[in-house]
Amino acid sequence: MNWFRSLDKQTRFPDQVAVADVVLGKGYYLQLDHQGCILDASAELRRLFPDEVPSGVPLNAYLAQPSAEIYGSPDTWPAQLSSIVLHGRRGQLLYFQGGLLPQGDGWLLFLLDNTAMVLRLQLEERRRQILDYSVHQALRMREAEPERMQGLTVEWLEGLRLRLQIPWLGLLLPGPRGWSLYAHASLPDAPPFSWHSTDLHQLLLDTDKSVPQTWHCRVSHESAWLVPYREHDGVRVWLVVAGVDSQRQAPFFSEADWVGMLMLFAAPLSSGVRYLQVQQSLRRNSVLQRVMDIGWWEYDSDTQRVSMAPNLADTMGLELSAEGDLGLEESLAIFDPVDREQVLDRLRELLMRGEGASESICLQVRDGRHWYRLSGEVVGRKTPKVVGYTMDISDLRRQEAQTAAARARLEGLLDNAPAVIFIQSYIDGALAFEFCSASLYQLLGWTLSDWQHNSFSSFLHPEDRQLYYERTRTLLQTGYTSSRYRVRDCHGAFHWVLDEAKLLRDERGMPTEVVGLLMDVTEATEASESVRKSEERYRILVEDSPAIICRYLPDLTLTFANKPMVAALGLEGTRSGLTNLGQFLAPQDREEVLRWMARMTPNTPVGNRELLLHLPGNRRAWWVWTARGMFDDSGQLIEVQAVGRDDTEIHDAREQLYQGAKMATLGEMATGLAHEMNQPLTVMRMALTNLVKRLAKDDLSTDYLQEKLTRLESQVSRASRIVDHVRIFGRRSESRGVLFDPCKAVVESVALTSEGMEQKGIELKMELLPVSEVTGHHDRLEQVLINLLLNAQYAVSQRAAREPEHKPWVKICCWETKGRVSITVEDNGDGIGPGQLTRIFEPFVTTKPVGEGTGLGLSVSYGIITQMGGELSVENHHQGARFLITLPIGQT
Repeated sequence: MNWFRSLDKQTRFPDQVAVADVVLGKGYYLQLDHQGCILDASAELRRLFPDEVPSGVPLNAYLAQPSAEIYGSPDTWPAQLSSIVLHGRRGQLLYFQGGLLPQGDGWLLFLLDNTAMVLRLQLEERRRQILDYSVHQALRMREAEPERMQGLTVEWLEGLRLRLQIPWLGLLLPGPRGWSLYAHASLPDAPPFSWHSTDLHQLLLDTDKSVPQTWHCRVSHESAWLVPYREHDGVRVWLVVAGVDSQRQAPFFSEADWVGMLMLFAAPLSSGVRYLQVQQSLRRNSVLQRVMDIGWWEYDSDTQRVSMAPNLADTMGLELSAEGDLGLEESLAIFDPVDREQVLDRLRELLMRGEGASESICLQVRDGRHWYRLSGEVVGRKTPKVVGYTMDISDLRRQEAQTAAARARLEGLLDNAPAVIFIQSYIDGALAFEFCSASLYQLLGWTLSDWQHNSFSSFLHPEDRQLYYERTRTLLQTGYTSSRYRVRDCHGAFHWVLDEAKLLRDERGMPTEVVGLLMDVTEATEASESVRKSEERYRILVEDSPAIICRYLPDLTLTFANKPMVAALGLEGTRSGLTNLGQFLAPQDREEVLRWMARMTPNTPVGNRELLLHLPGNRRAWWVWTARGMFDDSGQLIEVQAVGRDDTEIHDAREQLYQGAKMATLGEMATGLAHEMNQPLTVMRMALTNLVKRLAKDDLSTDYLQEKLTRLESQVSRASRIVDHVRIFGRRSESRGVLFDPCKAVVESVALTSEGMEQKGIELKMELLPVSEVTGHHDRLEQVLINLLLNAQYAVSQRAAREPEHKPWVKICCWETKGRVSITVEDNGDGIGPGQLTRIFEPFVTTKPVGEGTGLGLSVSYGIITQMGGELSVENHHQGARFLITLPIGQT
């Protein structure tokens, strides 16, 4: 609008006219001074400004955007100003063109408002830029590889979001289960757009899909602007604009612009996605064809040529032409001559009738004969062709042959097996036989017809009919049953059968039929009954046996104990699995038993030992125990079976015997012990007599008194030691042996017998070497040694009485060798006669005259040494007899 172009700054008007025009004129203008400062503004212009127009402010300082034309004084400005931008009352920018006219000492600047035109040009520029950007991205999309399409789509959406100032943009593509989000772009802090595919599908069914539309999602309660891209088969892409009103945000963009912009970009995108889908489908089909040995083929009746998949041609050993086909005669060459005519007839029937067909054909291919399924159908009307597929079914045919052979073997096996396969139909709550295998006749002599025309209960043993009725009820309730009952054969004999049956149901859960197996278990049942009776007899034998019988685990927990053992341990009313045998043993005995069991192996599973049990009521029992270990396949001890005998009475009798023999030994030593006691008494009497005499003479000094009292004390101590030794020797032995020094027993036995030998002029020699301790009873070993010394004393005394010149001696020695302690007692008497030497340790065998010996001393001694795990033997040497005791070294 250059309506003032004809004016220039040199044109002058009369002052009266100019002033009148300014005062009366309407429109937009500013009065400026000669320096370009604002003096005043028209009323219309002031209504556009946010504040009062400041007076005296240079115009260039009041502009919203700097202008190169407005610089310096107005004399240098152009008469026509192209762009003057000012701030509006609502903060918007106002665009003007200006015309400058002189007025007195100042200037008059007329303004023409072209804000609407400028804004329209700006919006058009934005529209052009967005379309140019979409064209550019569409060109890139056309040239891009399919794998990069999604990245380019995200880039395009991000560019649109920035240019349109929209919070969220997305592209929806069709998928197997509806529309899916292919790509999207959003502000970093913008919430994701929530949408529901079912709601979108319903919207698209009810509306016109050819134009953009607003979508209000009823599931997420969010709204979006939908822009479609259509192809021949319908909408392929939806552009979703969410988070803003697109009409207000981009008023310069019409619906046609949205559709056109989307079409530019979505066309190559849809083409690329279709290409990827086709390629993926081709790859899958190719893999499927290779895996399943499937290939397509096509027969053209006009050209008499056959096309097929390359992999199929390669498998069959056929060579295709450059066009991928070959003649019909060449393709039929691999068919058996018998099948060629059949295939040709099938092709002719297909072409005539237009129906599909499928045949199994044997072909002679590269690696031998193979079975194929050949299927095809006619396509096209004017130029019909037969299109089909071929599948290698050689494995299936082999499996069918194997299945048929297996079925034949199974049927033969069932017909000849001692079992009957049966099917019972379910009709109105009752079961009736519908099928039985042929083995029924061989097993029982009946046929299916016999069982169908007679009540099955008539074939059952009268005592087992109730079992069969319960079997049927259980089967109908639980769906499975296993029972035994007796069935009569055609000769009247009864057979035990095992009935295993399962109830089958339909899809509603209603019973339909029963499938089961009847197996002849007569021999097994009779054998089981025989075993049961045998076990019952064995149980009675074990329970009523006077022997102690039990089973226990490696930790001594009882798993079984018979009645005698339960009564002996006081376990009536107690479960065996809650009782531990170790609670009746002393701690050291329990540890020893556990070590004894640990030494058991599969090669040496049996062991014997004697157990001392501490029973309720402060009772003790001695059991002779024989145990056998039971081992698993890895050689691990899992259980012990034991048989015991209560030897308490025998043990007590043995103890009484040992004690009686000990008392007898003390009786034999009585004379010597009396003489031994008499010596300290004589010394004490003489000392007291001397003290009395000195006291009568009044000649008793302190030193003399001290000397006599000291001698009296020593003699009293000597007598006390003799009495203590005899008392200890004579008391009963402890029930359990302990570790002790055998040399000490030797010394003490010599001390008790030395006096008697000295009286009879017998030389007693003793040779002791340091030895290890042994396990047993100290007093019992001393008893054995005293008995041997007294026998030696008797033997040498008898010889000395016959031979006065004979010098009698007795010698006792103790030493250790090879882990055993040896003690010998020898003499120079007459020895033992040959007739008595082999029987010397038998009870009541003695070398003494009648009335002087009982014959029990050596027998008892032999038993004591044996109990200690040792040996007692005898032999004659050139001067007399020698007794040898060997004892094992004790374990700590």
